[in-house]
Amino acid sequence: MIKRLQNPLELVISLKMLNVISLSDEESEKRIEKIVSKHLGKKYDEFEPTADQQLESLDDDEKVQLTRQSLLKLQDEEDSTKKEILLMFEEIIFADEEVLSSERTFYDIAKRLLQVNTYEIEPSVELFEYLNVLNYVSSSDFASIDEFAEIWIKYMGPDIRVYYNEAYQNLKDLDLETQIHKVGGDLRKLQNIDEQQKISIRTMVEEIIFSDDEFTEEEKIVYELLLENLGVEPGIEQTESSSGTFQLLNNIEQSRLFNNFINIVIILTGIIVGVETSEEIVQSNPALFHFIDLSIKYIFFIEILIRFLPNWNKPISFLSDGWNVFDSLLVIGSFLPFGSYPFVLRILRLLRFTRIFRQIPQLRIIVVSLLQSTKPIGFVGVLLLLLIYIYGVIGTTAFSKNDPVHFGELPITMISLLRAATFEDWTDLMYIQMY
Repeated sequence: MIKRLQNPLELVISLKMLNVISLSDEESEKRIEKIVSKHLGKKYDEFEPTADQQLESLDDDEKVQLTRQSLLKLQDEEDSTKKEILLMFEEIIFADEEVLSSERTFYDIAKRLLQVNTYEIEPSVELFEYLNVLNYVSSSDFASIDEFAEIWIKYMGPDIRVYYNEAYQNLKDLDLETQIHKVGGDLRKLQNIDEQQKISIRTMVEEIIFSDDEFTEEEKIVYELLLENLGVEPGIEQTESSSGTFQLLNNIEQSRLFNNFINIVIILTGIIVGVETSEEIVQSNPALFHFIDLSIKYIFFIEILIRFLPNWNKPISFLSDGWNVFDSLLVIGSFLPFGSYPFVLRILRLLRFTRIFRQIPQLRIIVVSLLQSTKPIGFVGVLLLLLIYIYGVIGTTAFSKNDPVHFGELPITMISLLRAATFEDWTDLMYIQMY
C-alpha cells in the first residue's frame, strides 16, 4: 500500500482518466475500485470531487494534457511510491487479456514520465521471437504459455502479450531452419543493449530452461545460440576444477577461434573424402594423403582430450551427451587396424564430416528435431502398412482371377498397391482391370 503521497490529487486525476479510457463496465469498475482500495485505502477519497470537477469541463485533448501534467508532477514522489503507483496501473490495465491501445498508450506514458525502472528487461519483438523458439524446443510439458508467461512477467512486466503475439505471427509460417536463422539475427540486434539487460536475459532463459530440472540437447543448442549472438558468457555452472590446466582447456573448448578451427578441419575432411574417390589422384600422392589423414586423426584426438579432461572426474556427465559418444567412437575407430578394409576406413572418414552438425547450432537443432520426429513418422508408416494390408486383402479377393500376375497372392497385391500409390506405371494395373 502507498503510505506517503505528496501529490494525491494528481494520482486521483490519473486514475480517473485511466478509468475513462478503459471503457469499463460495471464489473470492471468494481474490480478497479478494489485494486485502488488495495493500494490507496480510503484516505484519498476526499480528492475525488476535485478531480471530477477539473476533468468535467475539459474536452478529450485537454483531459489527456491534464493527465500528462499530473503524471509529470508524480515524478517528485519517492521511488518506492512511484513503483507502487506503476504496479497499481499495471494491475488495472493488464487484468484482462484484451488490452486496448489507449490503455497501452497510457501505460507507456506513465512509465516514461514516472522515470522508474521496475523491471530488469525491456521487452522487444526480437527477444520474443527467440523466446518463441525456446518455447518450441523446450521439453517442459506446458499446457499453454501461462507458466512461461509468469517468468516473462517477472523480468519484463505484464506488457508482454503484444510482443509475444507479433513474434508468433512473424514466425508461424517459417520452417525451423529459417526460424533459427532469423532468431540469430534478432539476437545480434540486441547486442547494443546494456550489459545488465544482457545478463538478465541470460538469467531469464536459464530459469525457463531449468523450470523442469532438465537441460535437453535442443535447449542446449538454443542456449548456445543466445550466448554466441548476444555476446555473453554462460551463467550455467561449468565443470568445477581446481586445476588451472583444466580451466585453460575448458576456456579453449569454449573459444570461438578453437571451434572455427575444428569446423575448417571438418570441412577439409569432407573434401578429402571426395578427392579420395579418385584412385588415380591418391596413388599419385600417397604420402601426402597419408600425412593429411594422420594429421586430421590426431587433431580430432586432441579435441576429444580437450573436451574430456575438464570432466575427467565426471565421466558420466561427459558420456551422457550423445555427440560426445559419437565423436569418441569415431576417434577410436580411426585408430583401429582397418587397413585391409579400405571401405570401412572411407566410411569412418565420411562420418567425420557429419560432425559439422555438432559445431553449428542451427544444423544441430534441425537434426535433433528430425530425430525426435522419427517416432510419429514410424506410426504413420504403421498406419500406411495397415491400410495397404486391408486393401491388399480386398484386392486379392476382387482381382486375383482377372489379374493373377499382380493380384494373385496377398504379398504381390501389397507390392502392386505400393506401386500404384507411388504412381509407378499405375496405368498398367488400371488397364488390365478395365479390359
